[in-house]
Amino acid sequence: MSLLVHMWVYDSNEPGGYRIPDAPEGVSELAGPEFARTKLWGSEPARRLGATFLPQLAEGDLRVQPGGVEAFAEECAVLTANLAVLAAASGYDEDRIEGYLRNFVSAVDRARQAGGGVLIW
Repeated sequence: MSLLVHMWVYDSNEPGGYRIPDAPEGVSELAGPEFARTKLWGSEPARRLGATFLPQLAEGDLRVQPGGVEAFAEECAVLTANLAVLAAASGYDEDRIEGYLRNFVSAVDRARQAGGGVLIW
């Protein structure tokens, strides 16, 4: 299985109180293979870089609340600036990691517009 990233919004009419709108056409929602939870996002190098959101994937799914979207965007920016560190630790190439982070930022941008959050599962 693969990890996916989505933007979500509160919706009291939906089970669980939220819904995941469809992504715009051409937008990738890939967040990595299942083992990226620990090998990449939850890795010690990611934690040393200050990541606090993405390492949560090592224990389960990540649901960033609307109030945390800006901090999550900042975390993505720090990781993007340190692709070589993440690539060396995980074995993934920098372009692949950057693509996943770009997908996270795309979800952040949509969440900002809708007042929603980000879900990676």
